Amino acid sequence: MKQNLSALSDEELFLLVKQEHKEAFAAIYHRYWKEMLDAAYKRVKSTDHATEMVQQLFVTLWLKRDTISITSSLRSYLHTALRNKILNEIRSGVVQTNYQLHLLSAPPSFQADAAADLQFKELQQQIDKAYALLPEKCREVFLLSRQQQLSYRHIAEQLGISVNTVEKHMAKALKILRAGLKEYAPGLVWLIMGLLR
Repeated sequence: MKQNLSALSDEELFLLVKQEHKEAFAAIYHRYWKEMLDAAYKRVKSTDHATEMVQQLFVTLWLKRDTISITSSLRSYLHTALRNKILNEIRSGVVQTNYQLHLLSAPPSFQADAAADLQFKELQQQIDKAYALLPEKCREVFLLSRQQQLSYRHIAEQLGISVNTVEKHMAKALKILRAGLKEYAPGLVWLIMGLLR
């Protein structure tokens, strides 16, 4: 007889996960997917990025199930792990961006100036090409968000569209821009796009 996993507590499900019970893992995934996605979205403001982070969270939960020790509750553990993942990503992006900005702003005596200048010009050309690929409404929504720092709600009000439509335009714009600029560090790209537009 098949066990009714939805009736089990988080602790009981996680004990089964530790025994490589895939259905128990699926039950945890379905129980917490939406909650974790909402929590991630509130912090990163991108549906694609939030989805990716939550997927990584659950992959890590499965891969490290043997070594994970939950001292409070599974919900608390997942929220803490997600928050740490977001903070680590922010720290990593800031360090990388600061280093690259340091290279771009080095004094004229620095030997790599010509190379950095060339890289900067190449990046600007790639940004222009990527912007050209954006449909008009996507570009408009993206610039209102990135350049004018408007919230999705304010963009929706200004353009007379729904917040859901704004989210869809942003997701599409980010996907196109990421594809066009994939060989460059994301932190540097977003910073320069904000400065040059």
